[in-house]
Amino acid sequence: MRIIGDFMKMLKIRTKIILLYISVLILSLIISFAVFNLMNDRKVEQEVGDVAMQTVSALKGNLDLIFENVSQFSNFIYFDKNVQKALSNIQTSGIDPLIQQTIQKSLINMLLSGNYISSVFVFDNYNNFYYSYKVGPVFVNKENIKQSEWYKNMKEANGELLFIHKSENVISFQTKTEKNYISLIREIADVDTYNPLAILLITVDEKTIQDYFDEVGKKYNSQFCIIDSNDNYIVKPSGYNGDMDQFWLGSGKEEAGYRTVLTGNDKMIVVQQDLKIKDWRLMGALPMNLNKVPASKFYSPWIALIVSINLIFVFACSVVLTKLIFKPLNKVQKHMKLVEDGQLIEMNVDMQNENEINDLKKVFNQMIESIKELIAKVKKEEKIIAKHELDIIQAQIQPHFLYNTLDAVSALALIGDNDNCFNITRALGNFYRNSLNSGLDLVRIKDEIECIDSYVTILNIRYDNKIKITYNIEKELMDYKILKLILQPIVENAVYHGIRYLKGNGNISIDGYKVGDEIIFTVIDDGLGMSKEKICEIVEGKTQNGKSGFGLYSSIQRISLYYDIENPITIASEIGKGTEITVRIKVIIGERTDEN
Repeated sequence: MRIIGDFMKMLKIRTKIILLYISVLILSLIISFAVFNLMNDRKVEQEVGDVAMQTVSALKGNLDLIFENVSQFSNFIYFDKNVQKALSNIQTSGIDPLIQQTIQKSLINMLLSGNYISSVFVFDNYNNFYYSYKVGPVFVNKENIKQSEWYKNMKEANGELLFIHKSENVISFQTKTEKNYISLIREIADVDTYNPLAILLITVDEKTIQDYFDEVGKKYNSQFCIIDSNDNYIVKPSGYNGDMDQFWLGSGKEEAGYRTVLTGNDKMIVVQQDLKIKDWRLMGALPMNLNKVPASKFYSPWIALIVSINLIFVFACSVVLTKLIFKPLNKVQKHMKLVEDGQLIEMNVDMQNENEINDLKKVFNQMIESIKELIAKVKKEEKIIAKHELDIIQAQIQPHFLYNTLDAVSALALIGDNDNCFNITRALGNFYRNSLNSGLDLVRIKDEIECIDSYVTILNIRYDNKIKITYNIEKELMDYKILKLILQPIVENAVYHGIRYLKGNGNISIDGYKVGDEIIFTVIDDGLGMSKEKICEIVEGKTQNGKSGFGLYSSIQRISLYYDIENPITIASEIGKGTEITVRIKVIIGERTDEN
């Protein structure tokens, strides 16, 4: 017996199970096979149908909860005092930044509160719209609103909430033209006067509901969808390819219940429930091979005897399987619970036995190591991010530049050079007013140019007009908004590392032009230039000495993060021949101003 036991330990779990069940089935199936073939198909169908109805009813309840939650979230926007006040203050077309910020904040909070909410839009009475979304890009055709059928229905609904399929081309996804979703439409009225203020549109992504269908359908290998009475899909079944249309379509206006559909030699139970939203119905298809649902009663004493014999064999097998498989798995489960509680402890692996449980332990241990490495990496990255943020805050203050400039002001005042003292003081004020920009991240291109002019004016007073700067920027770009302090650090780098140490004067030229959806800037100086090694150090952020302003590496990181562009800055330079730096950024839609 000991030899047999040692032999069983060396076998794979799959082999153990096969050997044990072959032994059981050879004895039990010979007796029970014929009996269970006589089970009443109708009884099985009824029980499977009951399971299907219960499953779909439970799923419908959860869908009702989702739609109810979406409705509740719409109330948060509707009764938000800040949103009400902001919408009431809108008197003309054109978006007020303060009103946009107020509404946007509420929209973002709602979007973050519901993981099944894909996007939310507010359209005010002056054809302005405000939005927040998780999946983009989204194109909004606001001219289609008042021509849509849902707009007419909303007006007739007297404040009631309205769920619709998609939005009749009011919103569309440019990169996902076939994207499907459900929308809640609601008119926002003044809570005091009941005058209409805006239209609220909340979308629920089809993928969110499909994922929920998949989670529920795993148990019985079933699929679900939502269709209307005209057999149009509101939410398609997961992995839809048209092969299963026979299950869903053709039901007309049948009442809730289930029916059997033949598919070759197999049967499917198709269930439908009215969602109480327009004419939408929740439908599910479950296979009839759910033999896990037993017949309710067995009257034959022979069947009772066979069941008893099978129970004995199952009990015997369960004892053996518990000892060989489930106890080790239970130990693995308890150890995983420790890891879930934060104790990253590796499992002991028996190297003498090669089976699936030991393989599982090895993989688990590898996962623990990966988690430890990931935690260490995240901590390291958090330190790097924190340091970069501190560097940026400190760099914005420009302490050394400020001290040197103030020293120059003091010197000019002492020698009585009032004109230059006035000019450098005014340039310093303009520089900090433009660079700080009231804490806002975006400035107009012409404001960035003014900041550079002020900066160069200060340096020319300090260095006896050593620097000459010229601009060749397309005129129509001057009112576009960009991330502030993109060009100034590059000019600063050109001065301190290229022109400052020249014997004569130095020249800097800045070109700007638009290509497609991008704006390209080139900053060229005739300074000392840089070696390839120096360029690599700047791009990789390895250099620390002599850094001025934000530093080119920090600028690269800021532009990459803000505009989601890899390698936004390229550097071409040669020792003794100057440097050319190219900056590539995206046009920010809606951020162009027409101010003079």
